[in-house]
Amino acid sequence: MGKSSTRELDPPVEPDFDDDGPRRRFGGRKLGFLLVFLALLFVAFVVLRIAGIEPNEELVAAMALTPYVAAGGLVLGLLCVLLRRRVVGIVVLLLAIVLGVLLMPRLLSEEQPAANGQRLRIMSVNLFLGKADPRTVVDIARSQKADVLVMPELTQSEVVALDKAGLAKLFPERLFEIGVGGEGTGVASRYPLRKIILMDETTLSQPSMVVDLPGRDDVELTAVHTQPGVRANSAATWRRELSELPGPTPGERVRILAGDFNATFDHAAFRALVDRGYSDAGEEMGDGLMGTWQNLPLGPPVTIDHILTDNRCAIASYAVFNIPGSDHNAIVSEIVMP
Repeated sequence: MGKSSTRELDPPVEPDFDDDGPRRRFGGRKLGFLLVFLALLFVAFVVLRIAGIEPNEELVAAMALTPYVAAGGLVLGLLCVLLRRRVVGIVVLLLAIVLGVLLMPRLLSEEQPAANGQRLRIMSVNLFLGKADPRTVVDIARSQKADVLVMPELTQSEVVALDKAGLAKLFPERLFEIGVGGEGTGVASRYPLRKIILMDETTLSQPSMVVDLPGRDDVELTAVHTQPGVRANSAATWRRELSELPGPTPGERVRILAGDFNATFDHAAFRALVDRGYSDAGEEMGDGLMGTWQNLPLGPPVTIDHILTDNRCAIASYAVFNIPGSDHNAIVSEIVMP
């Protein structure tokens, strides 16, 4: 018989109940697909915003929401990182920071030029088809010591109501182009107004005028109300009307544009207008993200009302006021002539 040998057996291995096997990402494939899909949409939005591409009504509306998209991008990026989709999360966070950098100038006040000429206080308020509370409009104009009041969407019934509230006594001069709906625009002033033609007729009334200030400094003012670019088949008209607004004239009269531009700084068409030599009163004062229009729950606050002035002027103040009955707020700025 051969030798028998015995082999020592290894001790039995106790099962490790704490070992879950390969670590899985939280939420599985469906959540991962959703996060990647949202990230791709966010990336596409950032590319379109930086490139200034807004060919249709949908993108015009989307670009106005850039501040909200930037905030949403931060949330999405952090969520991706927390749910272990780190590469996607980091990309989204970096692009959200890029949007934040684009928004930052609107929150920082700018140094103003050394202007020491006549001061002019301008107020603008869209009357929302004549539904704005007339007494509030007049009270704010009085308390803010406005010299000129720009009123898009002026109707005949609103004129009557405003005069009953004291508009005529406060502003004896007026240039009104009254409409039935939203096409009317009016300008009331403490100083004489003289109508001039600076551009062709547009969809909505946008009158231009000379404001005869005391002394040698007169101002050319255009009351702005461009066609909204979010309506069906309106984006091209909106871009054209913004581009045709009169530009500043260095060495000649100061030009001011005030009213409802239906555009924010996140629209390339509006940035192109400002870049022609204007300064935006709200942005100059660090209030460029204060909403001037909202239609909740369909539309969150966005900044589409502006006072643009020749960049030779200084902006002394800027404020936004709520107007009951209107979907727009009033904006008021004091401008110092060069």
